[in-house]
Amino acid sequence: MAELLKPIFVNISIIVSLTFIANLIYPFNAKGGTSFKQKLFFGIISSIAALSCMYYPIDGFRSTVFDLRTVPLIVVTLYAGLTPGVMCSLVIIFSRLSIGGEYAWVGVLITIVALLIGFAYSQLFNEALKKWKPGLLAGFLFFLFYVLILNIYVDFLPIQFYLIYFIAFYSTYFLLIFLIDRLIRINLQLEETIYLGKLSVVGQMAASIAHEIRNPLTTVRGMVQFLSLHTEDRQLKQHAPLMIDELDRSNKIISDYLSLVKPSEMKLSDVDLKQVVENIAHLLSPLGAFNNVMIKTELSEPFYVKADEQQLKQCLINLIKNGIEAIDGGGTIHVRCQQNTSNSVDLLIEDTGKGMTHEDLQKVGLPFYTTKTKGTGLGTMITYRLVNNMKGSIVYNSVPDKGTTVTVRLPLAREDKN
Repeated sequence: MAELLKPIFVNISIIVSLTFIANLIYPFNAKGGTSFKQKLFFGIISSIAALSCMYYPIDGFRSTVFDLRTVPLIVVTLYAGLTPGVMCSLVIIFSRLSIGGEYAWVGVLITIVALLIGFAYSQLFNEALKKWKPGLLAGFLFFLFYVLILNIYVDFLPIQFYLIYFIAFYSTYFLLIFLIDRLIRINLQLEETIYLGKLSVVGQMAASIAHEIRNPLTTVRGMVQFLSLHTEDRQLKQHAPLMIDELDRSNKIISDYLSLVKPSEMKLSDVDLKQVVENIAHLLSPLGAFNNVMIKTELSEPFYVKADEQQLKQCLINLIKNGIEAIDGGGTIHVRCQQNTSNSVDLLIEDTGKGMTHEDLQKVGLPFYTTKTKGTGLGTMITYRLVNNMKGSIVYNSVPDKGTTVTVRLPLAREDKN
């Protein structure tokens, strides 16, 4: 028994330790868009984990080699895709063939099966809100193939080994999924804390200069308007509207700045999210039609959320309007809801626009950052702040040239009104 448990605990320690190291270098996140550089890194880390596990195998079964090498292989393929999975698989196959033995080809076969199952479930896994469900399916399918292969080609293993090995295997497998999921949530909380700190800096700057700038702007606007009405100068009459528009635009930027810091009364109530979304879709449909964009709502049942209805409408207008402006040449925006937990609901706004790179996703919500040719980026920043004040969160997922999905998570009302 001790001969079995000792290498198993060593394998588990190696896998968990390298998971924390990977998170320190490239923090796990739910924003999607893993870069090629990150895929290579995760491939290297998972390969090191697999090799280290093979260095401490479970001995005593002739020329067979058992360890937990396929755990990091399946998990990295589920989370990061085919590229790191193939890297890890090639390292495992080469190492197993180097070890040799009568059953080396069995180890190669099991490795290929693990890679294929991980890749087959990777898209479903990454789209799922509850990772354990597709993770359970992938793990169960791998278990069936693993036992089948062992039964056909390796028929001398005792029942005791099966019990200990597979319990350890799947305990480690689900522990790793749970651990990565928790690290993603912790990283998200850290990002929100840093973001709120930046928001505070912007607020302090806005409070100190906004009023001083707004007063002379208002005076200049009044003078331009007055002169344009009482002059015969054609050039002044021609350019006055443009000057007034630019002054109004500057004033709007200052107003946006002030809205970041001025205390706004939050009137929380039980809001019918379905009704709000349908109203906003109807309101923005002319803008969508002008840009050849169709807005489709897919809300089968009402969800009552705890929110400020007016501020929630402002947030959704900003997000859907951004989606319309991101689509060039026509497309579709899908708005749908799905319950995340018993306490929250996710509103997903999916567009078929130009999408964003991984670097763009890291900057979304920062002051004055925008991917549009016109805009200040303050609208997205204000949306973040309003949703945060309603005890909610916003997560962006995007693929360049395919589109962007914005997930707005809001707390459900305590009383179930469905």
